[in-house]
Amino acid sequence: MFEVKVDIGKNIVETAKNSGAPLYGRESHWGMEIYELVDLKPEVTVTLIRPGYEITANPLFSLTMYADSENKNNMAVEKIQLQYRYIAKTHVDAKLFVETIVKQFNRGKWKRHIKNSCPAVSGRSNYLNESGEIVYNICGMDPFYSASLEEWKQLLRMSRSFEWEGDGISATLSASFSEDSRGLTYNVDLEFSDLAIDKRRSEAAQEKALSDGDKRGWKSTDDYNTGMAENRAKVKILEENAVRRGDRLVSRN
Repeated sequence: MFEVKVDIGKNIVETAKNSGAPLYGRESHWGMEIYELVDLKPEVTVTLIRPGYEITANPLFSLTMYADSENKNNMAVEKIQLQYRYIAKTHVDAKLFVETIVKQFNRGKWKRHIKNSCPAVSGRSNYLNESGEIVYNICGMDPFYSASLEEWKQLLRMSRSFEWEGDGISATLSASFSEDSRGLTYNVDLEFSDLAIDKRRSEAAQEKALSDGDKRGWKSTDDYNTGMAENRAKVKILEENAVRRGDRLVSRN
């Protein structure tokens, strides 16, 4: 096996130099630096080397690292994207493959991340609506819960993710599948990102969108506040329903 070692928050040139990989493809766009390894061999593993948060990924098709001069942080790596090279034989095999990745996070110091717009609940309740039906939503799945095979197939037709955070890093494992005349195809991706940078950009984008909308007379801020109040009421109902069906309320960290 050949190991490539990476991390968030250190200069991208030094990270690439110390990673162990001999040569990266490089691109520069308006202050953004992109370092990429593609068509990786099956024997190559990529490891996030943050102490206590180590995650090893294999087999992979690609590794991409991003740094942006806008951050004024010595071109530190702010995002790492990993695309798995995985050929599924059956849904059972694919489910086991994804859950094996999830277990790495569960063994480390990572904490489950739950968006404020989502119910803080355990088990299957995080993907059920007010009527108890499986629906598409942006809420991450409970990494300590294993869905039934039938629910797994229903969920991943819509693409789902597991989300964690720890030591200033967010991690998102996404999976989906499609089936056609060529057979079963699974897409599995893992992304690590700088939490502070993500938060700053998200807040700035939201502030700009609301300000621009208000200037155009769309009452964007009023609509946003109304939507937030409605969502809080919905989340309360979903959490109450979860407790009634036997699932638990969990910490948002």
